[in-house]
Amino acid sequence: MRTNRSFLRKMVIASCFACVVIAPVNVEAGVQSDNGRATESELREQGTNERILSADSSADRQQGDIVKYPKWNVGTNLLEWIGVMPDLKYTTWASNVHGEFYFKKQYSVLLSAAYSEHHYSHGDKFQGFTSYIVEPRYWLRKDATFQGFFGGIYGQLGDYNDIDLERKYTGHFWGAGLSAGYLYPVWRGLAVEFNIRAGYRSTEVKKYVYNDAGDRCLCQRIDKNQFKLTGFALNISWRF
Repeated sequence: MRTNRSFLRKMVIASCFACVVIAPVNVEAGVQSDNGRATESELREQGTNERILSADSSADRQQGDIVKYPKWNVGTNLLEWIGVMPDLKYTTWASNVHGEFYFKKQYSVLLSAAYSEHHYSHGDKFQGFTSYIVEPRYWLRKDATFQGFFGGIYGQLGDYNDIDLERKYTGHFWGAGLSAGYLYPVWRGLAVEFNIRAGYRSTEVKKYVYNDAGDRCLCQRIDKNQFKLTGFALNISWRF
């Protein structure tokens, strides 16, 4: 009986010692297992983040196809190239170009020039003119993208020389007024813009007629001062 008690005492002591030794090992193994699971979770999270970043990068590339924050542009009025004049009369084509500078998120200044010196209507008529416009603009959007609706004021100077078989008009003009329009970005720097101007115009008109001998004679001098539609444009431009 004494032997059995001694044996049991030794077994209890050995068991306690084994628990003391094995417990830290199990805890360390559990920590290692948890670390392994954490690593797998981190890897999954990293993979998710990479996919998100990849999607964001693709979206950025798609948005990057259009110049988002332009600084300036160059362009031309398609209507004048096909012969539609600013007052919507159809005559003959005129070369033209404009440049625009953007600043302070909502402001820009446009400078344009147009020139024509061509016979048309089977050579019976002649159109010649030059035109120069300065147009400060205010854009309704406040994000420096310079798209959508805008309004502005303009000043214009020019001269003209219109001839047909019976008479000739020459003179100079100047004008000022208001402008409004809408610009839509299409692709990369390409943009399309609709623009209309109306205001006051002062025109000096010299009317010449041809006598029976074919000589040109000044028959009338007129000063016209009126409010009218002075500009109508369908602009295509490239923005930088």
